[in-house]
Amino acid sequence: MKLQLLALFVAATAFSETASAAHYYNADHKIESKLCSISANEGFTAARKVAAQHGVYLSRYSKSILCNGDDIRDIAKKVDDKVRQEKVIEVFAKNSQAETQLCITALKQGLAPVKEKIANLNSLICNGEVVTEFVKRYQGATI
Repeated sequence: MKLQLLALFVAATAFSETASAAHYYNADHKIESKLCSISANEGFTAARKVAAQHGVYLSRYSKSILCNGDDIRDIAKKVDDKVRQEKVIEVFAKNSQAETQLCITALKQGLAPVKEKIANLNSLICNGEVVTEFVKRYQGATI
């Protein structure tokens, strides 16, 4: 059926935590220390969520909290970059059907060429979801 148009092969080169991997802990019970350790371990977005729960605003654009002399955003950036490097998604065509090729075209070239071939984009299902959502999710994946 058309629901199984593409198979996704997730090649996660997850670098498992080893003994040498750094894990940060807060030294005291201050919210700032907690936010620094969350930012270093889980990323800036996670730290912002916890900060909001405690009524603290963390700006993406200006310094707000220093963690051992470093801006909290810089510490989080190292973690966020590492997470991006660990996850690799490869998308490939499972078969040579026209619908499958349209899904691959949508990922490679965008939705415009696909819209020229079919009038209603919502009628094209790629890997179980509408082509527009599929492109949002997997754009930038290795094809």
